Amino acid sequence: MRQRKKNRLSFFPFAVLILIFSCFWYQPCQGSTGDAQDPGTGGIGLALQTSSENAIKLQLGGIFETDYRYYAESERADNRFLVRRAQMEVSAWIRPWLKLNMEYEFKSDMIDHLMDTYAQISFGSHYLKVGHFKKPFSLEVENGVESIYFAERSMGKFLSPGRDVGAMFRGSFADDRIHYAAGLFNADGEDVESRGDGNDTPEAAARIIFAPFAQSTTERLKYFQFGASGTYAEINLDNLDFEVKSTGMIDTSRNIYVLTHDTKFGVLQDADDRWRMGAEAAWAWKSLACQAEYIRLTYTSLEPVGRPAQDADFDSYYLSLLYFLTGEHPVFHKGIMAPVNPEKPFRPSTGDYGAFAVSARYDHFEGDEDWITPGAYISVREADSLSLALNWILMPMQRVLLDYTYTDLSDPIRVRVHPDGSIDYIDKENVITLRYSIDF
Repeated sequence: MRQRKKNRLSFFPFAVLILIFSCFWYQPCQGSTGDAQDPGTGGIGLALQTSSENAIKLQLGGIFETDYRYYAESERADNRFLVRRAQMEVSAWIRPWLKLNMEYEFKSDMIDHLMDTYAQISFGSHYLKVGHFKKPFSLEVENGVESIYFAERSMGKFLSPGRDVGAMFRGSFADDRIHYAAGLFNADGEDVESRGDGNDTPEAAARIIFAPFAQSTTERLKYFQFGASGTYAEINLDNLDFEVKSTGMIDTSRNIYVLTHDTKFGVLQDADDRWRMGAEAAWAWKSLACQAEYIRLTYTSLEPVGRPAQDADFDSYYLSLLYFLTGEHPVFHKGIMAPVNPEKPFRPSTGDYGAFAVSARYDHFEGDEDWITPGAYISVREADSLSLALNWILMPMQRVLLDYTYTDLSDPIRVRVHPDGSIDYIDKENVITLRYSIDF
C-alpha cells in the first residue's frame, strides 16, 4: 500500500544558510534604488565587497509563523498546533539598480515551494521585474504578511490571482499620486509546472492606484487612495481548480466552494476566458486605517458534455478597520500598507511593551449557485464572516496575534464521515487563532 507523505519541514537548507551567514561580517543593509518600491524591508545584511566600485549587498530575511487553532463546533476535529509559514529569503543588490531575490517555502504540503524569486531592474521611480512573484491585483493581496492584522486574508483572496511566472512593470507618476503595475504571466497559478491543453496565451494583469493628496500637508487626507485591478486570460481546463476557504479552513482539505473541470453536469469539454475585476479604497489617519475592496471573478462559456455553455460568476467584498492603541501611525506607501514598527519596542526593564493594535473586518462571499452540485454539501451560495483581532507587536520582527472569526454559511458543509456511516455537517464556523510570528 502506498504510504502518505508526512507533513514535515526540511530544516537542512536553514542550517546551510546559517552556516553561510556565520562566515561573513554582517551589518544592517541600507536601502537602495532597487528597493525603493518595497517599503519597510529590513533584515540582516551580509556585506560583501570586491572593490569600492563593485559592491554586492546581501540581505537575509524570512518568515516563521506557528498557530494554535480552536474550533467551537463539536463536529470539527481540527483543534491543533500548526506551522502556518516557514519561508527564507535572500536578496542581493548587484548594482543599486539591479536586485536579485530568492524566496523559498519549506512546508512540504505546499503546491509550489517557489515564492518571490525574481530579478528587478530599476529606472528611477519605475522598474521591471521578471521571474516568479505576485500578480498585480488587490490591495489586500499585495500587502505583505507583516501588514495583515488578521489570522488570514479575506475570502476575496481566493478570487484573486496569486504568484506566477511572468514579467511586470511597476512605478509611480505625478509625485507619487499615481501608482501602476502591469504585466504578462502564465495562467497556471501557483504551480510553476508547464501544463495545459493548447491555450498558451499569457494572462494580462494590471493595477492602478490614485493617491490625489499624497503631497498634501493635511494629514487627514495624505493617506487616502483608491484604485482598480483587472486580469484576463484564456484558460485551460486542466487549470480550472477554483476553491474558496474560510479562515478556519486554511491549511485543511475543507472548502466553502469548489469548482473544477469535473462538475455536477459531468466533465467540462470546453471553456473560454477568465476575467477578474477589482475596486478598492483605503485611508489612514493618525492611529486609524481603513480598507475596502470588491472583487468579481468570471469564467466564461464553461461547457459540460451534452449541455449548453454558461458562465460562472463569483463576488466578494470586505471592509476592515485597524486602530493602534499605543499611538503608532499606519500609512499607505506606493499603493500598499507599510509595516508598522512600535514606537517603544518591548523592553520590560524600562516599562516598554511594544505596540498594541485592534482590528475588525466584515467579509462576504457569493458563489454561483448554478454550479453547486446538489447533495454534495461542498459548496455554499453565500458566506458572511466577522473577524476581531488583537495584535501585539513586541518589536519590528516579532508579533503575537489573537484572532476570532465567525463565519455564517447559507448551506451546510460536510465535514466528517463516521465509521458507522453517519455524517457531520456545519453551517457556521467559530475559530480562534493564536499566532506567534517572526518576520525579519
